Amino acid sequence: MKKDEKKLTFADLTKLAPAALFAEAKTTVKLNKAIGTARDKFTETLQQSAKIVAAMKRLYTEMVNSKTIPADTTFKKYFEMNAGGTCPPRVEALACLFNALVETKLVTEEIFDGAAVDWLEKSNAIVSHARKTHGDAWKGSDDVLDVVNALSKPGDAKAKLKAIRERQKAAANPAGEETSEGNAPKETTPLTLGVAVEFIKALFASASDAEKTRQVELCAALFGINDAWANNDLTENRRNELDKQVGDAMEAGIDPTIEIRREAAAAAAN
Repeated sequence: MKKDEKKLTFADLTKLAPAALFAEAKTTVKLNKAIGTARDKFTETLQQSAKIVAAMKRLYTEMVNSKTIPADTTFKKYFEMNAGGTCPPRVEALACLFNALVETKLVTEEIFDGAAVDWLEKSNAIVSHARKTHGDAWKGSDDVLDVVNALSKPGDAKAKLKAIRERQKAAANPAGEETSEGNAPKETTPLTLGVAVEFIKALFASASDAEKTRQVELCAALFGINDAWANNDLTENRRNELDKQVGDAMEAGIDPTIEIRREAAAAAAN
């Protein structure tokens, strides 16, 4: 989006005809597909893309409730049908945060737009944990109110958000006890990251065949993984570098740990 081009507010997006909203969503998909060459553009538009997805979530709910679309239609399928591709996970995470904080009037849209992406992703991890911990009372919890203050008031929001998340972790494990994983017998063969990832991917891929309780467990595991990544101390620049390196590697069909260097590729071609 050009600097002199007026951004649509969330109110504007919710007033769009479905076809116009879907067109905005297709722009988000196109940006994600071009992630290798337009990473900076994608990052700059994350908040705007999140608002587009948040508006689509509202329309999706209205259509399910009015029985305009089948009740068993998932938002993932609904998005893919109307936007022409998969919703980027980082965008959907921020869309959930927008609905949690802005739509409930806890923070303004201007605060959301002006916050650093890193702050918002850390906030999403905190709010997600608060919703699971406090249920319907999550909005009045200390954790969420502290997030609102961190985003709304001057100061080092990153440090404040990190402290809130650390407090959540400490509350979940007050005695510093080992988790069930920590007490588990040691494997005779070390469990590598690659083996663990392949095992988890297989579980996720077969989710449709699992019992409903197991599906909930798998979904909770996915939230936990996203939470852990969002709460690390990587800088936004390093996140962008990693996204680009892994995205390029996946597109080229090679090991993501092998960094693609354009000059090397050109030399090899000659």
